[in-house]
Parts: sequence; C-alpha cells; structure tokens
Amino acid sequence: MSGFAKASAAFREHAIKVLATKDVSGGPNAEVIKMDATVGKAWAFFAAPSATPQKQYRGWALGDGRVITTEQNFGLLLDEAGVWAKPQGDLAKLPAAVAWALGTEYQADGSAAVKLDADGAGTVTIPIVHQQAGGGGSLGPREKMELVATVAKDHTATTKLVKK
Repeated sequence: MSGFAKASAAFREHAIKVLATKDVSGGPNAEVIKMDATVGKAWAFFAAPSATPQKQYRGWALGDGRVITTEQNFGLLLDEAGVWAKPQGDLAKLPAAVAWALGTEYQADGSAAVKLDADGAGTVTIPIVHQQAGGGGSLGPREKMELVATVAKDHTATTKLVKK
C-alpha cells in the first residue's frame, strides 16, 4: 500500500468514527491531486456524510497512517510545516491550511507567530477570522480569533481556539 493510500484509508476510517456514519464521501481521491491545504508530507483530506455533504470534517494524514486534526496530533502538522527545522520552514501557508481545516466560515488573517524556548517548547499562534453566514445571504460580523498551539519539547501540541 502506498503512503497516500494508507493516509487516505486512515483518514476515512477516522472520519467514519467522528461523523458516526459509514456512508461518507470525501477527497482527494488520487495521489496526483495536491490540495492547497496540504502541509509538508501531510496530505489534506475531507469527508462528509453522503446525506449531508455540507457537514465536512477536515484534516490531514501522513503516509504511515497517522491522522492529524486541529484536535489531535497537531504537533505533527507543525513539524511538517517546519516549525522546528533549522532553518525554520516557510510557515506562510500554515494559517490558510488551519483555516481550511476549521471550515468554510474561517479564513487566514496574517502570519503564524512562533515563540519557542531553546528546548523546542512554546506556542504557535495562528491568526484567523470567523464569519458566519447570516440569513438572506448576508454575512455575520467578522470575529478575529487565534488558534493557539501550546507545544511541548517532544513536539506534541494542544490547541485552543480563542477570540482576540
């Protein structure tokens, strides 16, 4: 099984558990497709119940089958983005990838801020905007938010979405 096939299968299995249905559709469905939200070797995937395709679940998976979301294994995504690389990777696409994972009501709003101690622990703050669709085709107010990832020296991370 190729790394992509293993990543795709792992994400699908994870989404089936989260969405509580076996009747899911999703993507990408071919290794040659590279979604904008792909980070390093972490392929971006989405899945949705076939009956409610607007209810997308989004995240990433690695070729070894580990699944990454904003709620689990987020340190792996930061590692793929190059947060701990020397020199540090280009983190310019990270805010857009995180906003994509949160859903269609979110968009990137600036650059990721990385504050790490010498041992690699610290925070990665990703600025985003939330704007919910209102009735009659109007848009609700824009809320500035941040996804704050608290990272440990072993590169694990916990995340919290906070209003600014």
